[in-house]
Amino acid sequence: MKQGDGSGESRVLHYFQAKSRQLLATSDLAICEHPGLSGSHREEFQRIYLREVIPHRYGVGRGMVYGLSGRSREADIVIWDSQNYPSLPMLDHSFYFAESVRVVIESKSRWSTQDWRDVQEKTRAIRSITLEYSQSLRDEISMIRQDIISLKVGRQHNGELIVRPKIGTAAVFIEGGRDFLRNPKGISDEIEESAEEAWPDVTLFLREGVVVSKHENSSGDPYVGFYRLEENALIDFTNTLLRLLSERTVSTHGAFYLDNYMQSVMEIEPYAVVEYEGTLWPPGRTPIW
Repeated sequence: MKQGDGSGESRVLHYFQAKSRQLLATSDLAICEHPGLSGSHREEFQRIYLREVIPHRYGVGRGMVYGLSGRSREADIVIWDSQNYPSLPMLDHSFYFAESVRVVIESKSRWSTQDWRDVQEKTRAIRSITLEYSQSLRDEISMIRQDIISLKVGRQHNGELIVRPKIGTAAVFIEGGRDFLRNPKGISDEIEESAEEAWPDVTLFLREGVVVSKHENSSGDPYVGFYRLEENALIDFTNTLLRLLSERTVSTHGAFYLDNYMQSVMEIEPYAVVEYEGTLWPPGRTPIW
């Protein structure tokens, strides 16, 4: 796979390639015989990795996500805004307020149909949580901007329809999934039926070097893309996480992604695309006139 000629991109790609090998190596270690403890070690290695690469305003933990209506199942990795929200440490898990949580990640050692169904069930639970946000700085500025436009055109507006993004979801399979990934068209019926509510926003198949992620085409129609990225799968997965975080966070600075430092990866087209029908309102702001 061709890498960028610039030293910045080359160094960034090499960093994430090394991290990918490190995560695979630590997963290969026979840390202990008990599968539950082995899974805990695997998840902790991934939490350590995330703490290294995501902005420090976010905390990385594990536990349960609770909203006014709905809650998650126990989550392997929770990325939450620890600068602006509390969490409640409890005896057997940590309690995270849904409004503080940006992304929930499920971590699996090896692909299996049973584990994929478990990921889907946990994704559905996250999607079902009702979020109750108070007005933010972004809301205030957006309304001021609309007031200015209203004054310019001499037309009274009736506010905005604001649709907040749901909590982001992701999954990691360290090993396996080759048969599942070989023929995405063969599971098109499943994707069309369940992708919106049950498929994570992004799934990393680390050993296979494949990323499966949800997107919209130029017409706004949603689809699931399958990307064979080999040793650069981890940087693409991480970049998608950064995007999910940024879309769910109010910042005084412009959003930063890794796009400019991974142009050679961004140019890779999906080897399979399966469209599905979206029924939910897409996140965004629609002026009401």
